[in-house]
Amino acid sequence: MEHFGQVIELTGKDKALVKVRQHHACGSCGACGRVFGDPEQRDTFMVEVNNPVGAKKGQLVRLEIGEREMLLAAVLLYLVPLAGLLIGLFAGWGLAMSYGLGGDPDFWGLGLGLALMVLVFALLRAQERKLAKGNRFKVIITSVVSADEIPPELCVTNSAGE
Repeated sequence: MEHFGQVIELTGKDKALVKVRQHHACGSCGACGRVFGDPEQRDTFMVEVNNPVGAKKGQLVRLEIGEREMLLAAVLLYLVPLAGLLIGLFAGWGLAMSYGLGGDPDFWGLGLGLALMVLVFALLRAQERKLAKGNRFKVIITSVVSADEIPPELCVTNSAGE
């Protein structure tokens, strides 16, 4: 998946902090943490990326992340917790029916389903740092571009040139 951004700061050897406008493929899911905040800034965010091309502060750049990595991230964030919820729903209901647990079996299913979903989210959160240290989900700068190469809806510069 291709993005465009502007280098805001060089953060280390071959690393840069880039201001990026939300891609149209992202929709408005809010997964990037922009659900709240300044409405003018909700569609932009900062991301630390690998900078193998040596882009400098202020330059406009093309960023890429593999399609497979985007798909895997979506599966991890959406489908795996959903699977935990569904497994918990059926397991909780089945256990309540099999062992004659007090109360409505549907509530046992709901309780275990929510508990498993929360557990999956907690496990993913615990693995977040490990995944962030690897290179699999890293965004990289592939080239320095000019403003006319960037689609208008993805342009991150403003009239002040920031």
